[in-house]
Formats: sequence, structure tokens, C-alpha cells
Amino acid sequence: MTRRERVLRTLEGDRPDRPPVSFWRHFPEVDHDPARLAEALLAFQRRYDLDLVKLMPSGVYGVEDYGCTVGDPDPVTGAKRVLHTPVDGPEGWAVLERPLPPDRGARGRELRCLEQVRRALGGVEDVPVLQTVFSPATTVAKAAGRDRWFALLRSDPARAHRVLAAVARTEQAFVAACLAAGADGIFFATQLAGDGLLTEQEYATFGVPYDRMVLEPLAGRQHLSVLHLHGAQPLFHLCADYPLPIVSWHDRRTSPDLVEGRARWPRGAVAGGLDERGVVFQGPAARIRDDVVAVLRRTGGVRHLLAPGCVVPLTTPAAHLDAVRAAVASLHA
Repeated sequence: MTRRERVLRTLEGDRPDRPPVSFWRHFPEVDHDPARLAEALLAFQRRYDLDLVKLMPSGVYGVEDYGCTVGDPDPVTGAKRVLHTPVDGPEGWAVLERPLPPDRGARGRELRCLEQVRRALGGVEDVPVLQTVFSPATTVAKAAGRDRWFALLRSDPARAHRVLAAVARTEQAFVAACLAAGADGIFFATQLAGDGLLTEQEYATFGVPYDRMVLEPLAGRQHLSVLHLHGAQPLFHLCADYPLPIVSWHDRRTSPDLVEGRARWPRGAVAGGLDERGVVFQGPAARIRDDVVAVLRRTGGVRHLLAPGCVVPLTTPAAHLDAVRAAVASLHA
């Protein structure tokens, strides 16, 4: 069974030959060079033989072309932060009110990385490849800073909507370009639909409509996309009708658990179960194998893709990730 067939069988609610598995990490030392990032991703895939490849651009790649400077990766996750933003006053919002082309600057760089990975892995009949795309509200929060962004949407909602519409058009065009370049879908991450950062009404107003704009290129085609709800207490119900077959969240650190989350997501599958900051990071290998087997027994391996709730820490020993793969292999039908 190919990796693609394994994931599709899982989405259909059938049992594949073994549970599909994927995990991912940042590569901050090379993620501004598309060729070197592609090679790092391919080496990771060769080592662990994953059923789905999530591309790993810098988590702030989407704000670079608005004039933000980035750097200083987190020593644990490898995620980079914004060092300077032009959105530093009322007039600064204008930089976010113009749509950007999908094939230039940082987005063009990530398209080149995608093309290289897709060529190396062959056609879409085998290894699914997903591009990471952030929700418009998330991108604006990264570009301007959360406090400044939240202040704008609460004090000048008309301007907030103009900003979001422009960013959503940019991301919509980028999603279409990624699909044309060979992506099987996207890993669509929102970092504001949880943690109580926005109220439910605020996310329904300033999140949902613009998320849906970004996802429009997926309509009418088969794809293997993932919705990632970042943070505690994710707003499942607001995103339940998004056209994404797989949902991911921090299931080992917040509610709901995988079984309840699967019930809330009646189509497709859930991605999760790996405790990337706990046992997978700490080990030892025998404990990791026991934990993975226990998780897969709880879900029955039905409509479940084994994955972390977020990025695997940079210093996770390779032997620990080998133990995850060994545990999955031990459950081969």
C-alpha cells in the first residue's frame, strides 16, 4: 500500500495495512534557502519514511514581504520571531492592505522549495505533500503584534476587515499556486482560534470569513489538507464546516482528547496522539513504544493519523523518533 493510499483509506474510515504516521520539525538554520530546506525535508523523509510530508517554512515567512524582519529562532521549537515591523502606527496598516503576488519574495521561495520536494518524491500517487499556510488573522497578528492587532479590530473594525480581505486574497492566490506546483493540499494553521485570545464572536467575525476565502481554491478537488487549531480549548464548532478532511490540535495538552475530537469531526480523520513535548521528547524508547501503542488502541486506528500536536522540539533524539516508527510498524495488519 502506498503512503497516499494509506492516508486515503484512513480518511474513508477503513483500516489500512497499518496506521499512517507523520511528524515534523523546523529547520531554522536553512529555512530561508529553498534548496537547502528542501534537502533537509527530504533527508528527514528518507530517515523516517513518513506517510505525509508537511513542508516546514519559517513560521513567519508570510510577513516578510510586508517589510517585517525576522530571526532569533526559539531554541526549543526553532520557530522564528518578528524583530521589526513597519506596522508601528496608524499609517503602518497600509502595508497590509495590498495583496501580494504568490510567486515572489518569501512565498515564491516556498513555492520553489515545494517544487523541489515534489520532484524528488515523485508524483502525487505516493507521498502526499502539504504546504503550510497560516490564517489571515494569524498573519496579521504576526505582522503587527497581537496587542496592536487586537486593539485595531476592537477600535476600527472597518479597517481590520480591509486588512484581512487583502491578506486573505494573498493567501488564496498562494494556495492556488501551491496546488498548481504539486501540493496535495495545505496544512492550514490558525493560532487565534484557541487560548481565549479572541472571543467566539470575534473569531466568527474576523477569522471564519477570511479563512474560508483562503480555502476556496480547494473546492471541487480531492485534497489531503489539515486544519491545525493551535492552543488550548480550540474553537472546533466555528471551523466544523471548513473544507478540510483532517483536523489537528494539541490533544495531549488540552481538551478534547482524540476520541472526543473525532466525534466532533464526523468526516475525515483526526491527526494527533504523539506527545511531542512529553514522552516522545523524554524517552526512553520502550516507554515511547508503549505510549504509541496505547494511543492507537484507544482510537482503534480508525480515522486517525498518528501525529504530534505541534512541532517536534529540535533536540528530540533521533532514536526517539525511530521508536515512534517502530511502534507503528509493530501494528502492521
